[in-house]
Amino acid sequence: MAGQGDPAKVRPAWQAVLAGTGAFLRGGGPRYDLRPVWRARGCRRRAGLPEPLVRAHAFAAVLDEAPLHLYDGEAIVGSKASFVLDALPPDVSPAEFEALSGEWRSRGQRDFTAGFDHTLADYRTLLAEGVGGALRRVGRRREQPCAPEQTVFLDALTVTLEAFGRFIRRHADAVRRAGRGHSAAMIEPLATDPPRTFHEALLLVWLTHIAFVSEGRCHNALGRIDQYLYPFYRDDLAAGRLTREGALDLLCHLWAKIHELGEVTNLCIGGLTPEGTDGTNELSFLCLEATQWVRSPHANLSARFHDGTPDAFHRACFECIRTGVGFPAIFNDHVLIPGLVEIGIPPAIARDHCMVGCIETMLAGRQPPWSDSRFNTPQFLLKAMARMREEGERSFERLWALFVEEVSEGIARHAEWINGHIARFPPERFPDPFLSALTRDCIDRARDVNDGGAQFPRMHGIAVMGLATLADSLAAVRRCVFETGEIAYDDLMDALDANFQGAEPLRRHLLHGAPKYGNDESEVDELAERIVPLLAEECLKHAVHGGGWFVSAMAANVQNISAGTQVGATPDGRESAAPLSDAASPYFGRDRKGPTALLQSVSRPDYHRVLTGSVINLRFDPDWFQDAQAATRFGALTRFFVERRIPELQFNFTSDRVLLDAREHPENYADLVVRVSGFSAYYTRLDPVVQDDILRRRAHRL
Repeated sequence: MAGQGDPAKVRPAWQAVLAGTGAFLRGGGPRYDLRPVWRARGCRRRAGLPEPLVRAHAFAAVLDEAPLHLYDGEAIVGSKASFVLDALPPDVSPAEFEALSGEWRSRGQRDFTAGFDHTLADYRTLLAEGVGGALRRVGRRREQPCAPEQTVFLDALTVTLEAFGRFIRRHADAVRRAGRGHSAAMIEPLATDPPRTFHEALLLVWLTHIAFVSEGRCHNALGRIDQYLYPFYRDDLAAGRLTREGALDLLCHLWAKIHELGEVTNLCIGGLTPEGTDGTNELSFLCLEATQWVRSPHANLSARFHDGTPDAFHRACFECIRTGVGFPAIFNDHVLIPGLVEIGIPPAIARDHCMVGCIETMLAGRQPPWSDSRFNTPQFLLKAMARMREEGERSFERLWALFVEEVSEGIARHAEWINGHIARFPPERFPDPFLSALTRDCIDRARDVNDGGAQFPRMHGIAVMGLATLADSLAAVRRCVFETGEIAYDDLMDALDANFQGAEPLRRHLLHGAPKYGNDESEVDELAERIVPLLAEECLKHAVHGGGWFVSAMAANVQNISAGTQVGATPDGRESAAPLSDAASPYFGRDRKGPTALLQSVSRPDYHRVLTGSVINLRFDPDWFQDAQAATRFGALTRFFVERRIPELQFNFTSDRVLLDAREHPENYADLVVRVSGFSAYYTRLDPVVQDDILRRRAHRL
């Protein structure tokens, strides 16, 4: 364990909180989500007002009516258990619960695709000015010329900010009644004033996050937590108000509260500062230590690397990764930042990006929520192959040209479909006042975050799935059909149509007689080099409804499994309905030449315009990382990652033996955490088909 002390021995309270949040997460009986009920009541009370005010009062009703839940010994207050209850409160009958829940559902709210989840506040500004400062800015803007709808919008922001202030005071009152007067004295000023200490800053950040949870949002982020909290940590340390171990304890409390949500909550550490210097600081290391101690799969830690990242950070990330928790995923600043700058993001702001959800790019507190969708790219290769069979002209370059046409048309149709969906949620009917109050420029522009108020427009990521399936398939066609002539094109098409029934020798030749991505073979790597920028450029040709960019994502979450069921047999030897390759990784088990060759392959494509990041999975046999040289070997790998401009890597340190035993004896592995895709999870709670997906990844040895 990298660190100066054991918070589990010094202050065991966070462990009790973790046990409590874990119990809430597991449940054990019926649960009642009261958020729609309180929202519907708030809407009824304000019926007839303009929609922004109705929505603002619905938000306020949840924060005002929720019975606040406290955990014994918690240092950070704010809980999802305040909104999702084990029993209905006395003033809500079962019939009313159903009626009011249905009433809110019929009113509707934005969904993920339209821009609701996967977001975060402008925490830098909030910590600098406090809730009261935001309210004063709203007041100053109201004094300037405003159209009637702008006045209504600013009034709605005031309602939400005042409700948030009351929510903070209610927590202060609750802890005071619980006999924790010192905590109450710390919490209460945050209703209006900016935080003064590290502990107070953490409290305000988490209460803001819980306010987003009160709206039904999920998979939100805390952003560059080591950057915006560092001034508080530094000043407290210098003044003697805080020790390093005390800060670690507070972070463990925060991680324990994140666990209660049971969803991906992204935290970003390291990377370049807006000024272009190294941002790694002592809090970066403390976040890694908290991740090791708490071992929650839901605190989704992301670490940004660059050429100047210190060796100590490389080593500390390794110490965390090799515990098996799957964190942090590592990201390369020299890949993503240039692409952001190319589309018009100022360099200082591009350097300050973070991740939301799994690996999605976000300009924190500066744009509408992230959204994404899946694009089943191998389908379009099969369409191109069918067209070439019909037209008669047969060559590899003709196949590539047809593939480009199919992909271009497919992405255009996909973008049109997404824009049609977003258009169903016009901002005047689906305003978002609380997030707008905490997003840069919405107050100054007096416009909703989804109506041009944010400093920058949204990004929608199109997850273009199956990179290795495509590269391997194209390589097999080029080698076996057009170069060696060992397989006739019509015979190949007949075999694909028949799912290789009666053509097993042909399938085996495709599998073993053509190069496979992930083995440092230029013949197939060159095709990946073509595919990645093609898909990136095709996405960037289209604008999002209301303003913004369609950007590509070399990611799939676990949808490579379901997407595979929609794709027939492919020329790489994959049978119909089998999973597609995983995100930007080589196809399962085909990376035969070790991790160095794999990294050489994935370093070949230019990812700088893949603006939402990518997912490249590596699994290692943990036995090879137990000796004194383990950190040095792994450091060579992460430095190669930076130097060769690989966009992202994430790691499993779990052997086949352990995974297989966990399948057979899940009762012995309840706490086994694995990296799945852009997230981690408890292995024994995963769907068996996802467990298989992880097992198929080759366990490498260095």
